[in-house]
Amino acid sequence: MRRAGSWKVWVLFLFLLVGLGVGIWGTLRAVMPEKGVYRVNGVYKDRWGETMILVQHEPVPGLMETMEFMSFFAESKELLDAAKLNKGDRIRFTIKQVPDRLLIVKIEKLP
Repeated sequence: MRRAGSWKVWVLFLFLLVGLGVGIWGTLRAVMPEKGVYRVNGVYKDRWGETMILVQHEPVPGLMETMEFMSFFAESKELLDAAKLNKGDRIRFTIKQVPDRLLIVKIEKLP
């Protein structure tokens, strides 16, 4: 014999299950917005030339583990100039896999 309120439990369960799925999907999209594009958090260490920077970064899910130091090329000199980075700044940047490198397409300072 079923109780009269049991359907409410099932509706609540399904609602929570859908909410969990949407949350997981949103988290994955925040890290990997599209195929071959990744968001990375790290610390700016230095700049070499017009478009290459040295970064200490956190793990990049689906791409690589934490790196003590790694160099990245920016899409343009103007992109790096606009960020106005100082050594030690916490940064978030978006990289895109191109045939011969990982290219920074967006960069911002974190508070």
